[in-house]
Amino acid sequence: MKKLKEKIYAGERLSEEEALSLFDWDILELGMAADFRTRQAAPGGKVGFIIDRIINFTNICEAECNFCAFHARAGQIEPYELTIEGILKKVEELVASGGTQVMLQGGLNPRHTLEAYTAMVRAIKNRFPGVTLHSFSPAELVHIARCSDVSVDHVIEVLQEAGLASVPGASDILVERVRKLVSPRKISVPEWVAVMESLYRHGLKSSATMTYGMGETLRERIEHLGVIRGLQDRTGIVRAFIPWSFSPAHTRMEEVSPCTGMDYLKIVAIARIFLDNVRYIQAGWLTEGMKLAQIALTMGANDMGGVLTEEVVVGATGVNNKTSMDEMIDVIRDAGRIPIQRDSDYRQIRSFA
Repeated sequence: MKKLKEKIYAGERLSEEEALSLFDWDILELGMAADFRTRQAAPGGKVGFIIDRIINFTNICEAECNFCAFHARAGQIEPYELTIEGILKKVEELVASGGTQVMLQGGLNPRHTLEAYTAMVRAIKNRFPGVTLHSFSPAELVHIARCSDVSVDHVIEVLQEAGLASVPGASDILVERVRKLVSPRKISVPEWVAVMESLYRHGLKSSATMTYGMGETLRERIEHLGVIRGLQDRTGIVRAFIPWSFSPAHTRMEEVSPCTGMDYLKIVAIARIFLDNVRYIQAGWLTEGMKLAQIALTMGANDMGGVLTEEVVVGATGVNNKTSMDEMIDVIRDAGRIPIQRDSDYRQIRSFA
């Protein structure tokens, strides 16, 4: 442990085996080491947030992942599809509140081809040119390509030309064994990586998430982080890492025991130490709540993500955490950090020092 501690404080890269051993560390020791690495990665103590809105334009999804409570299932959840005018109304409300980013997300709807996605993007950019579209996901991009009988590269090129600025790297869990159990109809790990590399070729930035607590081992959690670190070494497109704990209520995996707050803090801290090439790690207030997110700011996290004017996917599991800009500012300040409102590229819009 002494040698590993020296390695961490020297800013050196850890192996996957060394990262795995961090799960056995005392939480305070681990948190202090992670906080040190945060200050190395992003000096100055600033913690950002963005005013954004997730617009889930449909819940019709042929993937039907076992961990999802949101997709339409016969007799349980009514299917829906928003019209373009309905989407524009939601964007208008975001802009009126000072928001800058829209996240369009939907299920893998078999009726939605590239033409439908392009129409959404163009309609928003034509009416609200100042809004940044950080939208869709690697799984959606592969789905669009298959439904339209074109390549993923072509899909990205067309959507980028229409106004897409970046793509959330929704990763779920990047472990093939687990994916085959919880989301067998979704893209594989190699397909996820291939989409991210295509985004890189087109000059688009992304992020990487992690939904943990779905039956993976601790070693597999590190395996997930290893995929992200390797991708980042090759491309540099991952602007932020966002871990989420799995919320089992109302899913087909309700028997799974929810992860604890200690589990979350360890994931944040270990990710900060291991992902030495990712500048921002988000505190997941949406799934963990504001109090735990605030603690995470002292244990490796240095971004609060979005205020999220609207969120319904996590809400479908019964987890309904909400926040506001004022609460974000207070939480960041009380953690001893400097609150800033940022844009999608993590550039400061204004400071609340």
